[in-house]
Order: sequence, then C-alpha cells, then structure tokens
Amino acid sequence: MPYNGIMLQMPPKRDDDVRPDELVRVIKREPKDEALEKVHEEPRTPLPKGILWGIFGLVVLFIGGSLVSFLVIRGKMAVSVSKDLGLLRAGVSDLKGLDLSSAQKAFSSIGSLSNLSAQLVFFSQEMGDVASSSFDFFVTGAGGPLIADLGRLRDTLGAINAESDQLSSVASFAGNLSPAGVGDFYLSLKSQIKSAENFLDAFVPWLADPGTHHLLVLLENPSEIRPAGGFLGSYADVTLASGTITDIAVHDIADADTAFNRKIVPPKPLQLEITKWRPADANWFFDFPTSASKTTAFFEESDLYAKTSTTFDGVVAITPRVINDLLSIVGPVAIGKPTTTFAADNFLVQIQKIVQSGQATSATYPKQVLRDLSRALFAKLASTTSDERQALLAMALDWAAKKEIMVYFKDQAMEDLLGAYGASGAVYEFPQRFNGDYLALVDANVNGGKSDLYVSSTLSYTGRINPDGTMTSHVVVTRRHNGAKSPYWWYKTTNQDYAQVFVPPGTTLTNASGTVQKKIVPPINYAKSGYSTDPLVSSVESTEQTLFAYPGVAWHEESGARVFTTWSTVKAGASTQFSLDYTHRLFLPPAAGVQYQFVFEKQAGTKRHYSYEIDAPLGYVFAENGIASYAYESDDPPGRLVVNLTLQSL
Repeated sequence: MPYNGIMLQMPPKRDDDVRPDELVRVIKREPKDEALEKVHEEPRTPLPKGILWGIFGLVVLFIGGSLVSFLVIRGKMAVSVSKDLGLLRAGVSDLKGLDLSSAQKAFSSIGSLSNLSAQLVFFSQEMGDVASSSFDFFVTGAGGPLIADLGRLRDTLGAINAESDQLSSVASFAGNLSPAGVGDFYLSLKSQIKSAENFLDAFVPWLADPGTHHLLVLLENPSEIRPAGGFLGSYADVTLASGTITDIAVHDIADADTAFNRKIVPPKPLQLEITKWRPADANWFFDFPTSASKTTAFFEESDLYAKTSTTFDGVVAITPRVINDLLSIVGPVAIGKPTTTFAADNFLVQIQKIVQSGQATSATYPKQVLRDLSRALFAKLASTTSDERQALLAMALDWAAKKEIMVYFKDQAMEDLLGAYGASGAVYEFPQRFNGDYLALVDANVNGGKSDLYVSSTLSYTGRINPDGTMTSHVVVTRRHNGAKSPYWWYKTTNQDYAQVFVPPGTTLTNASGTVQKKIVPPINYAKSGYSTDPLVSSVESTEQTLFAYPGVAWHEESGARVFTTWSTVKAGASTQFSLDYTHRLFLPPAAGVQYQFVFEKQAGTKRHYSYEIDAPLGYVFAENGIASYAYESDDPPGRLVVNLTLQSL
C-alpha cells in the first residue's frame, strides 16, 4: 500500500524484527511537512532538583531493597539447604550403619528436597524389610520374601536416582552452596546408587534363578595364619536354587585335596612344607579376590566337583570370631556324646582338640563335629528375639569392616558393590598421584603347626614427611610365643613366619635389623616330575630380588605394591623382633594446604597391637589436630584405616 511515495511490504514486521539502522534510513527518506516545521516549540520547564533527587532515591531504594531482599531470601534458603544437606549426609551414614530408625528420622526432617527425602524414607523402611528377610533366608533357607523385598528396593533406588539431581539444582539456586560445594557428596551418592542398582540387577536374578548355584564358604583357621586369613581346614558347599538354600554340606579340606590331581609347583615359601600346591593352600595372596579366585579354580578342578561339572559363583570366608560372636548371642551349644559344650570363649580350642583327637585315633571323619555344630547353631539362631537379631546385624557390619568376613563373586557388578563397602577384602589400589604412605604386615605360618593362636604380635610404625619431599618410615615388629602356657602340644610348636611388609611402589629399603632369609631348596625336581607352574605365582616370583646390603630381606611386586619379605622364627616361651627402615618420594613436596593420605591395612584373622605415628616436617603442623604429630593405637582396627592429614604453616 503506497503512503507518501513509499511502498510498505506486507505483512508488517514485528516490533522485535525491525532493526534500528533500517528505521533510521526510512525516517530520512520521509517528505518534510513544512507546516510542522513552522510549529513553535515552547521550552520545557525542568523539574526541581529536589524532585530529581527524590526520584533517584526511590530508584536506589527500590533496587537496593530488591537486592537486600534477594540476598536475605537466598541466605535463608542457603541455611535451609545446608541444614537439609547435613540431614541427608547423616541419614545416608545411618543407612550404611543400618541404623534405620535414625535414617528415617533424618530423611523425614528434610524440607527443601521433599521428593528425594520421601523416597529415602521409603528406602529406609524397605531396608528394614530386607534385613529381616535376609536373616530368615540365612537361618531357614527360604529366600522368596527376600527376593520380593530386594525387587522393591531396586525400584525405590531407581526413583532415588531420578530425584537425586535436586541436590545439584537446589544447591545452585541457594548461591553460597554451589554444585561444587556439594559436588563430592553428590557424586559419591550418585555413584553408590548406581553401584547398588547394578548389584541388584545382577544379584536378584541370580538368587531367583531356578538353576542350581553353589557358594563356597571357607572356614579359615587363624591358628595357622595365611595371607588371606588362615589355613583352609574346613569348608561348606552351599547349594541354592529358586532363592532357597537346598543344602549345606560341611567338608574337611582333605576331601577336595585328595581329589585334586593336578601337579602344580607351590609358591617358594610353601615348598618348605608341601610338594604339590593344593586347594588347602590356595589362599596364598593378601588380596582376597585373588585368593578366592585361585581357591575357586582349584576346587572346580578337584574331581570331587569336576566330575559333576560343579562351579562356584562366589566365595565367603569367615574367621572364628564370627562363630564366637554368634555363640555370644545364642548362648552355649552342647552337642555329641560325650557332650561337648561350645561357648564364645572356647570355640576354636574345642574344635581343634576334637579334630586332633580324631586324627590321632584315626576317626572316620574327625570334622563331623563341625556338621553337628552348624545344625545346632542354626537351630538356636532361628529362635532369636528381635533385639538379638538387631545385635547380630550390627555385628555383621563390624565383621565386614574388620575382615572377619570377606565375600567374593565372579560377577563384576556384585563384586564392585562389595568392594565399595569394604566387604571384598581387596588390597588398596594406589591412585596415580598417591601422596602419602601405605603399610600392611602379612604373616604366613609355614610348617609352624597351630602355634599362631598363642603368638602375640605388635606392629609399630613411625613415618616422617621430610622437607625435601620424601617420606621416611620405620617399622618394628615384635612377636612373642606364649604357647608354653597351653596344655596342648600343637600350640607349643615352634612358630615359623614368612613375613611380608607391603609398602608403596618404588620404596627403597635403607636399613634392616633382626631379619632372616631361609634358603629354600625344592623338595623334588619339578621339571622332571611333570609339574606345571602357576602363571600368577610365576609373575610375582619373577619380580623377586635380593638385597646385597641386607641379606635378611628380599622384595617383590604384588598387587601394585612393593613387598619386603623376611622370616621370623620363635620358640614357645621366647620372643623375637625385626625392624625395617625405608623411604620413597612423595608426589607433592611439603607446603601449606598440601594433603597427605596414609593407608594402613590389616590382615584378616590376625590379633595384633598396632601403633602408628606420623610426623610433619619442620615448620608445619597438621590442620586436623593443630600439632606436628598424629598418633593412632588399637588392638582391633578396621581392615583398612585411612588417615588424611593436611599441612598448615606455623
């Protein structure tokens, strides 16, 4: 449509489509209206300065008030979110400790994460159901209710995973609680949820499968200590199908050993005691998944199971402390004729006495006592009260934390969750930029009878962070043989210990005292006798080196660590001691704010007094305690003690 000689295009542009430069060009081409040009413009009277300042004040007041209001609201929300995040942390911690009532109370009090908190309350309630049905499953063997409870738990986990993103968005809106402020907790929670989902995705179908599944339960005897916990004198083959335990067959290890026909060269230290490697000695590795995998392979190759193509999906290792704790709850158990009473303070000694007596008299099956005891114990567990079951649940968490029970599954998703919760017995995996120190003392009784029950041991460690960025460590191991006090000969045997000290990779030995190396001569010519070598043992032993300056010590690489080895022999009534000094370079040199991590691992089944001291370099203290030294002492530490220390300038 023409207007003043200009053709406007249709449809007209929206206001936000008109560019300013186009508008200027259009206006310049408009014809001038002379009448308009003659209109006289009256000058405008300016506003008084007082009114201008008033308007300016109102604007400032409005903007400032809005900003203050926003900050106040954001601050209140930040406080609210901070409180709720604290409740969430506390609830998650309670869940890990299976304090379900406290967890529910914490989750119910969360306000800003309502959907997430509601799902977590459901989860806490369902965890109670799982705990109850799990106990019934282990005592009665009926797993139907457990499968149903685990299925519901899996669904709730999925809902929690979907709602957990509230953590990030709410914290971001709160301002001073940015996603970075809760990042570690948020990512950790997401990771744990995902790990639990993966576990249940694998475990529930496995448990519900109508096919036959076998679990290998190893009854470790720490009276004859071995790297993964103790000599495998006895075990149980647990059979499951359709969520039900259909059989528990308790065996002497000799049943699997005598049917094991493979001729495999044993690890060198064991050659002082045995000629052929066998299932009884397969738990030779400190890393429990490695020992469990090797033990499973040997059992499956034994004709006792190979003839029926029986395979084991997982391994559970338990120490006598588990049995002692069960007896402390249900009370003494009396079995057999003549009657033998087993109590929390005499279980291992009573078992050993009966077995040794049976072996001496050539009894048909000296370990029949274990079968009778297991049946009687399960019968008493079935009648426990609710309070007693709660106490057992707390004990179970302690068993896992202190390596009194370790679990291995071939399925990786199931194994991953066990590792995340410290129940796998896996050796610490060094991160790429490890900045600190690591120590584990691992004993192996070789041809020393059952004497370890009467050997008391202390481990003293002193570590110092040096100004030049190195770490120097001093370790003293003292062992005393108290077997002379025992009335039984098998506890009085001279104790021969193959001691392994696991330290960070690249560590250099700088001094040694009281150490001894044994010359190991193969008992037979293995090559001529048709024996094969084990690939895992060969890979470890191929790294072994002796130290010219310290002939009592050798070293090799295992599980990512450097391992110093020596022998410690002590007769009944005597004591012995050895010490090692070593050093390694830290990833970061000392500076204010630098954090160091110290990891101390305990061998399953051992009784030992532990004393650790860590000293800061000159001019620094540790921020965690405000002094230049950190000390820890215990007779019963966790399986893995992790100490994080941060340097602070004086």
